[in-house]
Amino acid sequence: MRKAVSGAPSPDAAAQTVADFFYDSLVDGRESRACPAVGVFLAGPWNAVTAAPAGEGPPAEHARRLTLAGFRGPYVPWPGAEGSGPLRMPVPSSGGAHETPSVHRLLERLGVTTGEADGAVPPASDVEVVHVSGSRVDGLEELLPGQGVRSALAFGGTLSPGEWFAVVLFSRVPLPAEAATLFRTVTGSTRLALLSAGRPSPSAEADAARTLLEDMESLVGQRAAHLQTVVAELRSTTTELRRSQQELEQRERDLREEAAIVELLQEVGSVLAAELDLDALVQHAVDVTTRLAGAAFGAFFYNVLGETGESYLLYVISGVDRSAFDKFPMPRNTQVFEQTFRGLGVMRSDDITADRRYGHNAPHHGMPEGHLPVRSYLAVPVMSRGTVLGGFFFGHPERGVFTERHERLVTGVAAQTAVALQNAQTYRQEREAATELQRHLLPALPRVDGVSSTSRYLPAARDRGAGGDWVDLIPLPDGEVALVVGDVMGKGVRAAAVMGQIRTACRAYAQLGLAPADVLEQLSVLVDDIAPGSIATCVYAVLDTRRDQLRAAVAGHLPPARRDPEGGVRFLDEKVGPPLGVGRHRYAEQVVPLPPGSRLLLYTDGLVERRGRPIDDGLRQLRELLAGPVGEIEADCDSWLDALAGGQHDDDIALLYLHRPEDASHQVVAVARDYPPVSSAVPDARDLVSRVLHEWGLRHLANDMMLIADELVANAVRHARTPLRVELRRAGERVVLEVTDSSLEEPRLIVSQPGEFGHRGIFLIDAIATRWGTRWIDGGKVVWAEVKTS
Repeated sequence: MRKAVSGAPSPDAAAQTVADFFYDSLVDGRESRACPAVGVFLAGPWNAVTAAPAGEGPPAEHARRLTLAGFRGPYVPWPGAEGSGPLRMPVPSSGGAHETPSVHRLLERLGVTTGEADGAVPPASDVEVVHVSGSRVDGLEELLPGQGVRSALAFGGTLSPGEWFAVVLFSRVPLPAEAATLFRTVTGSTRLALLSAGRPSPSAEADAARTLLEDMESLVGQRAAHLQTVVAELRSTTTELRRSQQELEQRERDLREEAAIVELLQEVGSVLAAELDLDALVQHAVDVTTRLAGAAFGAFFYNVLGETGESYLLYVISGVDRSAFDKFPMPRNTQVFEQTFRGLGVMRSDDITADRRYGHNAPHHGMPEGHLPVRSYLAVPVMSRGTVLGGFFFGHPERGVFTERHERLVTGVAAQTAVALQNAQTYRQEREAATELQRHLLPALPRVDGVSSTSRYLPAARDRGAGGDWVDLIPLPDGEVALVVGDVMGKGVRAAAVMGQIRTACRAYAQLGLAPADVLEQLSVLVDDIAPGSIATCVYAVLDTRRDQLRAAVAGHLPPARRDPEGGVRFLDEKVGPPLGVGRHRYAEQVVPLPPGSRLLLYTDGLVERRGRPIDDGLRQLRELLAGPVGEIEADCDSWLDALAGGQHDDDIALLYLHRPEDASHQVVAVARDYPPVSSAVPDARDLVSRVLHEWGLRHLANDMMLIADELVANAVRHARTPLRVELRRAGERVVLEVTDSSLEEPRLIVSQPGEFGHRGIFLIDAIATRWGTRWIDGGKVVWAEVKTS
């Protein structure tokens, strides 16, 4: 500004330059002009040469005049201005009686228009910010109408002895009061700029420079103090924000942990309420409680009564591999375990090794050598109706891990687990009883010359009650054989009892030589009589092996499936009558050829019907299986059951499967031996397989079958530890090796980890055999493998 004013020919020219400078330089936050008008006023003694305004007398000798020496903005005829000329007016004294123009009222706040008439008391330098109040700004609206003025900033002071100046900035931007402090140094700079015009006295310039320096030093000091205060406040705020952020992060972690705990509790509650498989139920409960407790490992020990008193069976383990406990004996009723297995309460210890009850029992007097390290210990009994079913046990190698909250969480899950265990045990008992009842009601199939036959019965995978499914094969005179499959609607003992009565009556009617249609007619009347309201479906067929034909009648049942010697498959569904139990009805018969080489499958709806799968899709898949490669009937049955049901069947499955060999070479030849569960059974079984295959003229299969025998027998010896049976059968172009044992552990294809040598034998069997599988029998299972002879 001082550079721009330098060289101005007169004070008025300097004032105009100052007005132009502020008008052009001040912008708002959008880089637009902030001030619609800028005025620079000069005040001093009235020049005797200056004429008095028209109608007025000459002013007092020492009166002052006020001049709008510089102005930038829209022209407004303010009171006191003559036409478009400069504003010159007397400066009224503080006691003047006449009305004061609004521009005077603005400048009075600076002291420019006040003081003694002789000017002996000059106004002090000052800066003032005037704000908008409503739609008016202390008279600013009448000075600059329609310009959007929001505030005005005025500053000024002594220019030289007897002369004063004032600058008024009319701003569209609301200015804070703090702006006055910042403009004190601008006041000094403006004074120096105005003094640079004309010939100011050195003392006036020196005084102005000194005042500017003092104002700047004062401003710098104030700003420095303000900055120090701001920095201190920022540091305090930063510290508070950091602390608040840490608290928020901790709250977020706590909320996440709480949400995870709630989700775990909801998950375990849902699973325990729905799961009926004991192994899966307990494993899930231990997995969840181990996570809830933050334990290194957790276990569930079952409370059982052994030959030497109470002992505890390790049911499941979580957090570590189960093999970590293989070499340790099961716990007994020691002082540490007693509280849990007696149901005396929860036991929680920050350091179990420091507990007075620890280490008193022989032979280990503490943890057995090699046991996982345990310092923190938590044990919660699982009780139902006063009976201790077992206990949850948790360990951690560090001290003080388990808290009271962990104890409460695990105790809650233990209560749910107790109820779920009771339900699962009840379900298992009912299911075993139902299965046992059903199997005792089903007959063993007799041998019939010229016919190879087998049957299967599988209880529903998702149902407790016994079903009413049955199959039967009844030898008749003159080389005939009756084939029966049926299903009594409903579940439970009543359905099984009705089924047993129908089966017995069916055998009696068959022995009387009744035709298939007559048998079904009599059975329908019988069902109406013995079980009113019950409905049963049935297929009754008679195979005449001399005439190679089959006569069949169907009562509301799924049709039998026949495969001819050429591999064509047909469902016998042309003449299906109503179910049994709807009154007397005359059933129609079908007569179809069944020559040697043919196969026949009778089945209940559980084989092809499943929740979420239409029955037509199941029948289509059954047709494809029958039309595909077939072999030894036992293996066929196991393979088809696995493909169609796969352990997910919603209903009981019963099926009867027959094969008529084409000639003597297709007759089933079998050799069976029983062995004790000792390691010598493996070479003995190898010798049996080798010798029999040489006798059958199949020495080229000997090596492969001996390898299969090695694996199957070794697994039976290792896992069952009870007597086992090895059977080798030849049926046509296929040889089947079966090993029967009492173990419920099913062989699976499991990939061994590096350094492990187990689980590899089954891969060898899978590579050698044409097909292999497992079927369950009373008291155990049969693992079989089949190979082709050519």
